[in-house]
Amino acid sequence: MDFKILKKRRSIFIAINIFLLLIWIGYLFSIQVLDPHNLRNLVEIRQNPKKEILIPKRGNIYDCNKNLLVGTKKYFQLDFDKTSLTRNYKDSLQTKKLNKVIDIFHDNSSLDIDLLRNKLLKKPLNSSVYISENFSEYQITSIKEELRKEKIKGLIVTFNRLERTYPCSKLGANFLGMIEESKQDLSESIYGVKGKRGLEKSFDEDLSGENGWMETIEDANNNKIPFLFLRQKDAINGNSLILTIDNQLQEILEEKLKKGLIKYQAKNAIGIIMEPNSGKIKAMFGIADSNLTASGKVLRGLPNMTVASMFEPGSTLKPITALLALENDIFKPEDKIDCNDYHLTFGNKERIIKDDHKYGILSFRDVIVNSSNVGISKIAEKVGQKKLFNRLIALGFRHRIGYNISGEIAGRLRKLSDWQSYSLHSISFGQEISVTALQLANAYCTLANGGKVMQPYMVDEIINEEQKVVQQFKPKVLREISDKNSLNTLKQFMKSVVDRGTAVEAKIEFLDVAGKTGTAEKTNKGKSGYSEDKYTSVFAGFFPVEKPKYVIVVAYDEADYKSYSYYASLSAVPTFKNIVLDIVNLPQNNVISADLEERTEFVQAPNIIGLSKSEAIEKLNEKNIKYQLKNNDDANIVSNQFPKPNISYDKNETLLLILGNPKEKNNDNLGNNKMPNLIGLSVRKAITKAYKSYVELKIEGVGKICSQSIEPGAKIQSGAKCLVKANL
Repeated sequence: MDFKILKKRRSIFIAINIFLLLIWIGYLFSIQVLDPHNLRNLVEIRQNPKKEILIPKRGNIYDCNKNLLVGTKKYFQLDFDKTSLTRNYKDSLQTKKLNKVIDIFHDNSSLDIDLLRNKLLKKPLNSSVYISENFSEYQITSIKEELRKEKIKGLIVTFNRLERTYPCSKLGANFLGMIEESKQDLSESIYGVKGKRGLEKSFDEDLSGENGWMETIEDANNNKIPFLFLRQKDAINGNSLILTIDNQLQEILEEKLKKGLIKYQAKNAIGIIMEPNSGKIKAMFGIADSNLTASGKVLRGLPNMTVASMFEPGSTLKPITALLALENDIFKPEDKIDCNDYHLTFGNKERIIKDDHKYGILSFRDVIVNSSNVGISKIAEKVGQKKLFNRLIALGFRHRIGYNISGEIAGRLRKLSDWQSYSLHSISFGQEISVTALQLANAYCTLANGGKVMQPYMVDEIINEEQKVVQQFKPKVLREISDKNSLNTLKQFMKSVVDRGTAVEAKIEFLDVAGKTGTAEKTNKGKSGYSEDKYTSVFAGFFPVEKPKYVIVVAYDEADYKSYSYYASLSAVPTFKNIVLDIVNLPQNNVISADLEERTEFVQAPNIIGLSKSEAIEKLNEKNIKYQLKNNDDANIVSNQFPKPNISYDKNETLLLILGNPKEKNNDNLGNNKMPNLIGLSVRKAITKAYKSYVELKIEGVGKICSQSIEPGAKIQSGAKCLVKANL
């Protein structure tokens, strides 16, 4: 080949290479210096950590026995990067691995398998696929573990949202409240939730916790690189609330009010149960007839009617006026008051105060027992406006009285300077004043507990994630009123209301109950005066009378007029009784046993054995002990007794004396006695009958005897022991 041609070709080759080199240098210069594709920024992003926000778990809410009322679930969005499979596996394995991924997702969720196949097997395979945003923490953990075992990468997990869970469904919905999503910064990029109603709102700061963050660096394939220098601040989960609410009492209250709402065809039903000595709210509930079938979500978004709805209390306010008359020694219980129609004249205005029944002359006590408007009006005149107004204010009316109870309103009571001519009389029997069920219940707590105005509250403790107490709430006495003697007398007035007055439907044979009914006319909307067929039916009461454990208020709004259900005695009172019966029938409840023990006077059986008949009778008469003689009338010596000497027994029971001859002193001839049938008897009657048959009873439960360990009619020895069980 010609040397000149070769030389020319070499020159061309060198020129081309120089040209290409210049182009490459220019390209590199462009990339490195001019950066037309903004690669420098991408590099900085890769090399500089970014912060990923860590969302805390919202605190739980428990009842007083640590039964879970409200919990939290975290939900995550799950994506899958199919590129990880195309990069790590050959074509023959990619589909196999994808099918394994599909099986894992399907086994750990409710997603349809055909939907998963359509998403994951659809081409192109070098892409990321959105799976779902409804995966729980538990599901994510399971999926991660199974993918790790299969050595499959590509799972992308992103926090999506928090949701509250309610193990007890709708129970307590009206005071638990609800949450809503919120954005926590100006860029609206950080997820968060906040309390919207109820306890969720009142204690939002405690329940929320604090966000955390972690620094992350990702490679070109969006995989996180675990550099040691990356920093992290863990999220602090929210604290949890331990309520004063008792799940069982809450369930009883809700059930009875719902049944009453239907039975009495009322518009609304409201109720509350409180501990008078502590101010703890044990249960509270309010519901409208239109919401009986509403979902829990709807109910949690509604106002808490127990603290947010007002009503005129009617005659339930009369004991407050009566207490002022007692403590100021204006009237004594048996003082007589003319309760005939009361004609009042102020200027050109005339008013006639009447009662539903013509009572004529009533004692001060019976003014309350029979709920006389006339009688209480005359008592109020003696008490005076200033004393009544100050007492109502002291009891918490016209004020928000609860601690941190969301949605509570203050009620309505005009300033004393705004009272009109008839206001004193009207307010004395519960008109011209509007209260909440919480206010009325707390006032009755004061009447029941000896005059201490407590601050109602419903959160007992705030605890952290390690179950350590962060904050504890204790009973708080706001002020004290009245005196012990006046309050004890008033309690007896209110007990008589149940025993023989307007609330006899609340009477319970084995339990002392006190309270007061209120059948309050409702004002005409947009008009002056009161409606003729719309009433609020209220009963407020407490039990046991001597040492009250619970105060309960029941109120129905516009109960049926035609069936007379608007009378509190025919609606609120029976509901109250049903609530009480369910409470005392709870297995762990000791209300009845404590009340019986309080009311029972015990004496010790003296040793009568060996005394002559006349000596024994004389000794028992001296001690005012009831006795009964048994066996041979001619015998003159007490050979045995029941109960045995030095045994304590109820003073109302009868001591049995067994008479016999001296030689029969240690032989009662009672080996052929028969076991009596105690089934169906009250505990007291069963004890009496057993005494007469020389049987010693061991009693479990309260109420009427339902079983006995020794069959009726069986032959028994003197002093035989029998286990009996009782229930209500």
